[in-house]
Amino acid sequence: MQKRVLASITPDGSERSFSRVSWKGMSAIKIEPAPGEDGLKEALSFYRIGHHLMEKAIPVPEIYDFDSSSGILVVQDLGSAMLFDKLLDLLEMEALSSVKRLYCKVLEVLVLMQKKGGAGFDASWCWQSGVYDARLAREKETNYFLNAFVKGYMGCQVDQKVVRELDWLVAQVSNFTCSRFFLHRDFQSRNIMISTSHPAGIAVIDFQAGRLGPLGYDAASLLNDPYIDLDFDVRKELFMTYVDLLEKAGMAEDASEVIRQWPVLSALRLMQVLGAFGFLTKKRSRPFFHAYIAPALRGLVWILADNFSHKMPYTLQFCQHLEKMRSIRQI
Repeated sequence: MQKRVLASITPDGSERSFSRVSWKGMSAIKIEPAPGEDGLKEALSFYRIGHHLMEKAIPVPEIYDFDSSSGILVVQDLGSAMLFDKLLDLLEMEALSSVKRLYCKVLEVLVLMQKKGGAGFDASWCWQSGVYDARLAREKETNYFLNAFVKGYMGCQVDQKVVRELDWLVAQVSNFTCSRFFLHRDFQSRNIMISTSHPAGIAVIDFQAGRLGPLGYDAASLLNDPYIDLDFDVRKELFMTYVDLLEKAGMAEDASEVIRQWPVLSALRLMQVLGAFGFLTKKRSRPFFHAYIAPALRGLVWILADNFSHKMPYTLQFCQHLEKMRSIRQI
């Protein structure tokens, strides 16, 4: 790989290294893996899943080169304009209709990626588990929330009544269809680029943790994104836009299931986010994430209050207590 480094790029929570380089006369992005064997596995997953998505005409960066021994990737430079930046600009201008139109375009790409990306997907490409299931939801979401956020960040202990309610929440995943659709698993505004390099004007990055999974997860991730913190009524409206897009894509039966999945997967996703933000703030000293803990926790309380006040009353009360604690302690 002959390339000249032009500028380093600061990652969010990743241990990988990114830099903008000159490659064969073009601007490109060089991605160096995280340390260790897992870093190499993650890079290989990026390569394999990225090629699969490109073959399905999903708007992702073209992979120019991959060195399997070092795990270094060189990929298409999509620029620096994230969906995050565009949405914040539009919201600052109070251009809500433009915000909704932009989300609609992103949701169209999501439906395409979920449907076409699931066709022919090989779970062996995944560096973690190949399918999102109840085991993963417990390990990577509810347990992560309890250990990294509640205990690690907030310094609180958890009543067993809350643990039992979270076990019930996780068990609901076993009732979802999880083996036909591609799941990005971090489909949020900082992993979506506004790019003229693709006809859709939108491109998806950071898909290396992709796997098969329930349709509702990525929609829950996007619409409950604490980086943007949409009004709750707008989230509901955009979710129904997503359901309509599924029906128009000939997936009416799947759309009905997504409506059942939405509250469960929204709660699980926000728990995963809080675990990650607590870990990155406390253990890795990355202050960027601190500002987004409050909207993530507020979103979780909303989902619980709106959908699970009877089935998860102790968890709702506990999360409301965590909100008050953060406010009093100013953490």
